[in-house]
Amino acid sequence: MKDFLVEHLICPKCSKKLVLKSLKKKKDEIIEGNLICLNKHKFPIKDGIPRLVVDTAKTFVDTENSFSSKWKKYNKTYHTKNWINGQKKWFLERFGWKTTTNFNKFLKTRTKILDAGTGVGNSAKLFSSNPDAQVFAIDASESVLFAYKKYGNLPNVHFLQADIRKLPFKKNFFDFICSDQVLHHTKDTESSFKMLTKLLAKKGLISIYVYKIKGPIREFADTFIRESTVKMTEKQCIELSKDMAILGKNLSKINKKITIPKDIPVLNIKKGTYDVQRFIYWNFLKCWWSGDVPFEQSVATNFDWYFPEYAYRHSVKEVKKWFKDSKLKISHFNEIESGISVNGQKN
Repeated sequence: MKDFLVEHLICPKCSKKLVLKSLKKKKDEIIEGNLICLNKHKFPIKDGIPRLVVDTAKTFVDTENSFSSKWKKYNKTYHTKNWINGQKKWFLERFGWKTTTNFNKFLKTRTKILDAGTGVGNSAKLFSSNPDAQVFAIDASESVLFAYKKYGNLPNVHFLQADIRKLPFKKNFFDFICSDQVLHHTKDTESSFKMLTKLLAKKGLISIYVYKIKGPIREFADTFIRESTVKMTEKQCIELSKDMAILGKNLSKINKKITIPKDIPVLNIKKGTYDVQRFIYWNFLKCWWSGDVPFEQSVATNFDWYFPEYAYRHSVKEVKKWFKDSKLKISHFNEIESGISVNGQKN
């Protein structure tokens, strides 16, 4: 943590100003210390990261522990070049930027950026191209430790362990907020989104991606299986996630196409020609596998779905209403099989 970061933070419990007490420093980084507010609420700085999580409810702790387990076991696969480049391309497509050049032009107009759910920090790195902007990258899990180790040397990126629903920032502080693939894992997607919008400055832009409600058979299977998997031990769920990855891999070996001649509305299946594995994956069962990444990445992706306490899915109508209720003008809307990506501006 850099000294000046404290100037931008408030107590997540009472919103009072925080005072920095440094105990150990390395060059311009505070490695160990404390942040203390006027009401004596105290938050440690550990391994260079301010630890500002205040929610101790069991469901919250269980959810963040599940993600911490994933990052501890699979963090290296999320830092591979193929994964970073693939996720970057997918991000630019979903949110309408299309190219890195276009996105960087946008970032040049932003000065305070919130990466709400940074994971292992790849998104924070992507958002840091403007040297005049400060990127505040938060996550409630231990992923911030791996993010800091990888990208902590970036002068305009700041990693914090904090809860999206109780962030240590003043209202109207950010001119760009991005929460990609995160809000549906909080205890209430809609209210978590609306809490973020309160931190958005006038003319600021917020970008979110949330899971989409899928066809009835896939939804039934997801709900039925997750009733068991969220109660599993970490080891048990990893084994299941491996089984699902192997199933996906073996379905891919069929290497055949299936043609649906017309829409089947009751199953939410649209006409077209599909790869057998992807057809089953999108319509019947979460069994993610990709030959473009290490096998462990496929296991981690399935684990990411089956183990967390919360994994909500939402309709297009729901998401559009959130933006309307928050008085945000939608500037880009993208719906794909897996989810919904939206950019909205605060007038």
